[in-house]
Amino acid sequence: MQETEYKFLVDKKKFYEILELVKSLYPESQAKEKVQINYYYDTDDEYLLSRYTTLRIRQTEDDLKLELKESQLLTGDDFSTCTETSRKIDSLRSDITLESGKFAWIPFTLQGNLVTRRYSIKPCESLSIDFDVNCYLGKCDYEIEMEFTENGKKGTKLLVEKLELLEYKNKTGGKARRFFLAKSEIKL
Repeated sequence: MQETEYKFLVDKKKFYEILELVKSLYPESQAKEKVQINYYYDTDDEYLLSRYTTLRIRQTEDDLKLELKESQLLTGDDFSTCTETSRKIDSLRSDITLESGKFAWIPFTLQGNLVTRRYSIKPCESLSIDFDVNCYLGKCDYEIEMEFTENGKKGTKLLVEKLELLEYKNKTGGKARRFFLAKSEIKL
């Protein structure tokens, strides 16, 4: 699956202001709330992270999925693109070794987890807006993601401009990158 999205990191006040504003712009699109836990896997020297790749098990109330997410390097656009593959699994694991693909036969170990409370609003088929409160390693951050299709590209850009979000463009990286940065800052 190809995923294209804008990502913004904001403070708590701005997060809830934008959430309420988006709810008022799209009153027919009810915000759906869910909790998900991402369990991140990598080598101790962060082999995948250095290749802009995330290997995770995502747990929701309904299931567990093993997901491999490969980010494309930024091309100057304000949005990011990645390729994601996933499949359902039965249980959480402490180690994962993929059997095929370019990361096959490398042993990856569980590095930790990140818990997200997500509020999702889907104004139309070409746009989904996720408001994520992420907690990990004693930190909490507030992220707004706008995932869109090619058909929704222009409308999403106009919405981003209307909400004045470009100044909050996430320059740090996705949830996994922020998790691993926080992990490297922990003093043992």
